Amino acid sequence: MSRKRFWISALVIGVVGVVAYLPGLKVGFFNGWWYLEWVSSMDLPRYLTQFFDPANVTQGYRPAQGLFVLFQYTLFHFNSDGWLLTQLLLHAANSVLLFAIVGRIGKNWRLALIAALVYVVSPVFSLAVFWHAVVDPLSAFFYLLTILLWTKYLETRRGRDWALTFGAFVFALFSKEIAVFLPFFLFLIEWWLFETPLDLARLARQYAPFLLMLIPFVLLDLNVQSHGEFVGQFGFKIGPQMLGNLFPYLAVLTLPVFVEKPVDAVYYVWMAAAVLVYLGIMLYKKSAALLFLGIFAILNIAPLLGFPLEYFNTRYLYTSMMASAVIIALVVEQGFKFFGKRRLYMLVAGAAIALVVLGSSLRVADAAAGLAEYTRELRVPFHDIALQHPHFPADTFLYFVYPKTSVTELEGLFYTRYFGEGVSVDGTDSGRIADLRRHNTAFVYYFDPTGRSIEIPVDQNDTTRATPPLPARFQVPISLDGYETPSSAVQRGKALVVILNWSTPSQPGQDYSVSANLVDANGNVISRYDGQPKRGAAPTSTWRRGMVVVDAIVLPVSADAPLGDNARLEIGLHDHAAAQPIPVIDQNGQSLGDKVVIGPFSIVK
Repeated sequence: MSRKRFWISALVIGVVGVVAYLPGLKVGFFNGWWYLEWVSSMDLPRYLTQFFDPANVTQGYRPAQGLFVLFQYTLFHFNSDGWLLTQLLLHAANSVLLFAIVGRIGKNWRLALIAALVYVVSPVFSLAVFWHAVVDPLSAFFYLLTILLWTKYLETRRGRDWALTFGAFVFALFSKEIAVFLPFFLFLIEWWLFETPLDLARLARQYAPFLLMLIPFVLLDLNVQSHGEFVGQFGFKIGPQMLGNLFPYLAVLTLPVFVEKPVDAVYYVWMAAAVLVYLGIMLYKKSAALLFLGIFAILNIAPLLGFPLEYFNTRYLYTSMMASAVIIALVVEQGFKFFGKRRLYMLVAGAAIALVVLGSSLRVADAAAGLAEYTRELRVPFHDIALQHPHFPADTFLYFVYPKTSVTELEGLFYTRYFGEGVSVDGTDSGRIADLRRHNTAFVYYFDPTGRSIEIPVDQNDTTRATPPLPARFQVPISLDGYETPSSAVQRGKALVVILNWSTPSQPGQDYSVSANLVDANGNVISRYDGQPKRGAAPTSTWRRGMVVVDAIVLPVSADAPLGDNARLEIGLHDHAAAQPIPVIDQNGQSLGDKVVIGPFSIVK
């Protein structure tokens, strides 16, 4: 292919990819907020330490990602469009690199163009492009660049090309762990695809530096993983279950139209048939290229297979999907070989490729729209509050009671919106004690049945008291250690919010429910609640010794509730099955009644 045609083809691939994935700009930031917080709050030495010092790393050892995040923040700060456009451009560049690699190795630029066009619009890994915190587009860039430079070195045998290859490999290795397989693939490319005779002395000179770089990296990353999130939080485990975990990924690779885990048996039947046909053709033709593609696809998802399938996500196939794109292109190319240059086949093949590009682009747009709607819904409470409060006073604390949006999400949204204003965020799902009055200004937010957030300013002077004094021990191994309420004045039409801090000296062993009654001075019930802690999300039978359970209760107060002072809140504990009240006891085990009373509260207009 001439240089001019190469660059025209590359431009077409890039433009198609940019246009297909451009709807992703509607998504905005979601999750991965810690990168934005680190890069904006740390000075440069501390930030570099966060990514380069293995003791600070909790995921994979990926300092190149840290540098890339710094680069993006320097250019875009908190403009999500800039961050997502960078991901999009990286994806387009990766597709061009795939085009260049397939064309250089296969000496068939039509095949390379088809493979690149199929890959660049694939909806399978759309989340990897839409999500600013995902490293796959960056790691794939250095991964593919290493392979491309290696093919050039195999043609020129110049030391400069070898050095450039090695440099790209280092960046790939420091971007994501799957780069540990690169030296093996480079060897297979030289031996199988370039059919270079083996020469032990030359192989030692070429590959020894790669291995010398690889061995300490593997040891370092194993050390990181030993105390990191993958093993501790996600339950990574090497074992025979990895083979079963492979099947859903293979189902997607053999029928690359999914953006979620395939569940119907018919897809796995198709997968088995496709794999058998693939193996049969590979063995019949003794095709090293087909064997290479199969190994490439599987090895690049091998590290995922140790995770439980509940963490399945097609975005992890970002690199492996390149093998599927090449195989699809090979099928089309076989048609060209069989039918020659017959006009009908060329028209049909061209129309089929155009339909694939168009259909995949529509799937990408649909995935972007779905994700944008998801993030829009997550941002509803944030937008309502941001409109009401263009600015907050310094040292403001916002506490959310059972939000639909995770506290992590809310923390990120408020952090980027009120950056530099000293606004901090927490909520019930974090499990941390609220401590509402440790800041100068605080607000509690709960949500009405329509999902609208209701704001309660925190009164710094809490006049309520608990009787008996807390901590209050129950006759079962459960203790009410403390409570917090934003204000002793409860407005009609809103709700009383009380945050209870429970603990257990030993495992309770069975389920108990919490009752809460707001009563007026005459003992008439204004509002009541009864249910297991954290709205059933933390049954006491699951509690463990030393746990602190933060349980928020929302008691709606009707618009016609009687006004007055000296209302009180009665908190009790009872057997969940039998509704038998559990006594509160003193240090000697003597009963103090069956409730903890908190008050006084005032019902106001």
